[in-house]
Parts: sequence; structure tokens; C-alpha cells
Amino acid sequence: MKKKIVLYNTEGQGTDIEQAYLERRGLSDKYEIVRIDGACDERFFEEARDAEGVSIVYLDVTDDVFERLPACKILTIMSIGTNNIDMKSATKHGICVGNVPDYCLEEVAVHTIALVLDCQRKITQLDRTVRKGEWDIYACGRMERISGMTYGLAAFGNIPQKIVKLMKPFGVNFVAYDPFVADEVFEQAGVQKVNTLEELFRISDIVSVHTPLLPATYHMIGKEELSHAKPGQVIVCTGRGGVVDEVALKEALESGLIRAAGIDVIEDESQASSVLKGMDQVVMTPHAAYYSEGSIVEDREKSLMQIIEVLEEGKYPTYLCNKDVIGNARFLK
Repeated sequence: MKKKIVLYNTEGQGTDIEQAYLERRGLSDKYEIVRIDGACDERFFEEARDAEGVSIVYLDVTDDVFERLPACKILTIMSIGTNNIDMKSATKHGICVGNVPDYCLEEVAVHTIALVLDCQRKITQLDRTVRKGEWDIYACGRMERISGMTYGLAAFGNIPQKIVKLMKPFGVNFVAYDPFVADEVFEQAGVQKVNTLEELFRISDIVSVHTPLLPATYHMIGKEELSHAKPGQVIVCTGRGGVVDEVALKEALESGLIRAAGIDVIEDESQASSVLKGMDQVVMTPHAAYYSEGSIVEDREKSLMQIIEVLEEGKYPTYLCNKDVIGNARFLK
């Protein structure tokens, strides 16, 4: 009997990428791939009941969900962020959780830079004026030269480090805030480390936010932090919705303290609802920063790769998230 792997609301369409991966590995006869899309209902749990591997994107995986996955040995999320998975519950059930932390570094970095440049050069705002019949370079106010500006990074993981490499030719000076990254990483990148968010906002002309969403980072950037912003600052967020308090950002934009914002992620993405929608000085994209055809293939292959590592090779997945499960994993029993 083939081992079952269930894909639920995963990236792209169909199972061609997964089938091709299994064929290359000579495993097509050993595994059955079942894909389910749509609302989470009994179809998912019926198929997943005997699945040894499950891969998801948009599903809050709580203890109740894990309880209904009695055969599951590994769950992968086709994402960098894992805020929708109860890691303690996964460990309790002996289920390994793997993410894909390195599949879209270029895409998110480039998208972030595109939003920065759009806000800085007011491309979208000027396009709107032209479409209304105006032909006026001053229709959206003054513009400033970007070279010599200070670019502040809220978090300094893989994506912000990629941004630094790509943006250095623009002649900006980089500063970053991340208490969890070693000083040597900042030094090697040629980036000045700051010790507080207040300092980051006070000295930066541009700030981009890349912090993961955790209980400790929810509304991490709110009214207090924004009150320290350098007047005329541009803010871009391509990390996770909920890190930036959108109401506070709206107030800062209305007051003119923040000149423009580029937003790829919002707090209520299920309803596409945000107080920032409709503001002329805000450029919004629908959580698209990670996307390219190449990133989707890499994401799906690396997700399946980790399932095969557990089920076929009997080892922990390359990107194991819940390391507390080591020694007590289901696949070892």
C-alpha cells in the first residue's frame, strides 16, 4: 500500500511538481499525493486521517487539528513564517514541523525594494494623476534624492541582508535593529546596529519591516514607535501583517509624519480589510512579495523533500522548526 501525503491549500495548482519530484527520486510507486483546496471541512480530515505527511499553507493548525491527524509524522508549511502552527501541540503529538525558510529571499527583497522606490519616486501616485487627466510632476508634492538617505531595517535576517546587497549601489546608508543577530553579522554586512526601535525610527529616512509575527511582535510598531519617526519617513512592510499597527500608521500618514507607505501584508488578510486601503500615499500589494514561478517550484519541492526525509529516510527534516520533538518523534516509534 502506498503511503499517503495530503496537500491542503498549498501553493500553485495540481500535483505535477510533487509527482515530478517523486519520479526523479524513484518513489512514484511508494507514495500517493492527494490535494485538497477550499474551506477546511471534513474532506480534509477524511483524507488526512491516514496520511503520514501533510503539507499546508493557509490553515491554523491547533491542538484540535493535530488530534485528528493520528497517522501524521510530519507537517510542512510552504512558508517562512510558522505563526499559524501550534508548535507545542505538534511536539506533544510527536509530529515534526518543517517550514521553507529560504525559498523566496530574492523575490521578497526585490519586492521590498520596488515598494521603497515606488514610494520614493511616487510612481503609483503619479500614475493615478495621469489617469485622471493631469500632467504635472508636482501633483504629488516634492521628491528627494535617495542617495545619502538612511535606510533602517526592522529585523536583520536573510531577507534584509539580501536587501542590503541589492540596494548598496543606490548609495543609501544602512542601519538595522535586531537584538537576536550577532554583532559580527552587522559588521560583515557593513550595516550599523542600533539598539532600540526608537533610534531606528528617529534616524531613518526609510524603514522596512521584516519581523515575523509572534505574540511578542504583535503591533510591535505602533503609535509610540511611529511618534519617533523622522519627519517625511517612508515605511514598507513585507514581513507579516499584525506587526505594524495599521490604525497608528494611518494616523501618522494623515498627520504627514510618515510621507508614504508600501504595504504587502495586512492584519486581516482573510477579508482583505485594512484602514490603509484607499489612502493616496499608500501602495498596497496582496501578500505577493514571495511570488514567482521559480519560488513556487522551490517551495513545493523543499516541502515535499522534508516529508520524504522523514518517511523514506527516517531522519529529521532539514528545516525542523520544533526541535523539542527530537527524541520523541512519531517516525522513530
